[in-house]
Amino acid sequence: MWGLERLWPELGLIAAALAYRYRFLSSLALALYAGGILWQEQAETLLLRFSPEATLFWAVAVALTLIARMITPPSLGGAWALVLLLGSYGLLLRSTHLLFSWACLESAALSGYFFVVAMGREPLQWSAAIRYFTWSVLGSALILMGIAVRLVQHLPLSYPIESGGFLADGCLFWGWAIKVGLIPWHFWLLGVYRALPTVWAAWYAAIPKGALLLNLLSLLPTEGKGPLPFIFLVLGMVSLGAGYARAWSAPTPIEKLFWGSFSQAGYMVLVLAPGAQAAGWNFWLVYAGASFLAFLYAAHPWRGRIGDAVGLLLLANLAGLPPVLGFWVKLALFVEAFIRFEGLLRIFLIGVGLVATIAGFAIYGRVAWALWQGPSAAVSWGRKVLYGVGAGSLLVLGIVGLRWS
Repeated sequence: MWGLERLWPELGLIAAALAYRYRFLSSLALALYAGGILWQEQAETLLLRFSPEATLFWAVAVALTLIARMITPPSLGGAWALVLLLGSYGLLLRSTHLLFSWACLESAALSGYFFVVAMGREPLQWSAAIRYFTWSVLGSALILMGIAVRLVQHLPLSYPIESGGFLADGCLFWGWAIKVGLIPWHFWLLGVYRALPTVWAAWYAAIPKGALLLNLLSLLPTEGKGPLPFIFLVLGMVSLGAGYARAWSAPTPIEKLFWGSFSQAGYMVLVLAPGAQAAGWNFWLVYAGASFLAFLYAAHPWRGRIGDAVGLLLLANLAGLPPVLGFWVKLALFVEAFIRFEGLLRIFLIGVGLVATIAGFAIYGRVAWALWQGPSAAVSWGRKVLYGVGAGSLLVLGIVGLRWS
């Protein structure tokens, strides 16, 4: 009934941690973990649902994890914490019960604390880890309060959930906003980005945040009326504008991308309505991979005629410029917002989103200019292949999208 037998892919995570010193075996175990989840697509239990969107995103997440491990291998403590993080967020992504999701969030908060301590740079890791844990616990407390109010009202906790009123919905979405790191509760996450090596900061900006946002979409119904995400909508709009405003004045390309990641999360409010979830899943699936590569490129840019073109494609995808794939998935967000929302709220959401998108053009253009004006350094062939395959895939898929639009 509980479907615990469906958790056998998680044995691959344990094997990956045990085989930590043997990179090939550890990577193979992680690949088997992702393959096991993909194999169970469409399965459903009392607490878990192996939807195509969830399994595809988590396969991408494991692939990005393998790349990050190759670039900056974690320590033994970091490897075990990483396994717990992958397990927690992987279960969260497939969760269909609010209380089980809360338990996954708690597990992720604890393992994330140890990961930042193990992998963070001196002297930043302790302050970043403490802030990370403190604000994660606060967000969990608010979510638990929202759950408690629902239980008092005798409302079900299985996904999709219905509205529990202003207090229940407010606590739930406020806690989720803190967990995601929406502005003004962004500083703890920014501290994590600055404390970790660049590749793992990029991983944090794409994978854990993505699991949180996509699980949030999963709890909404596909039709009718759902809960009232008013607080999340407001904070998402604030993040859209304030993130790009701070990105403009950030001193380095990496810092600009950090701030831009807060704005990218804010775009998800455009699909925070029943029936719009598919556009949100597609957007974050594309953004996760593209932002990860953009962070790596900003840290070690590939200069030259071909390298500059590759970097421009990666940044154009983040900005949502045609003809790359990022344009189409971001356009789908605005289309869904136009369809799902009504009246002044629709005008406000789409208006803020459009202004932020125009600002994003300037921000990512400034990142490209800073990289072109910076010093040129040798880049390995492995990185060139990674950058080229990623940028080429985004371009080809964008052209295919143009043809079929």
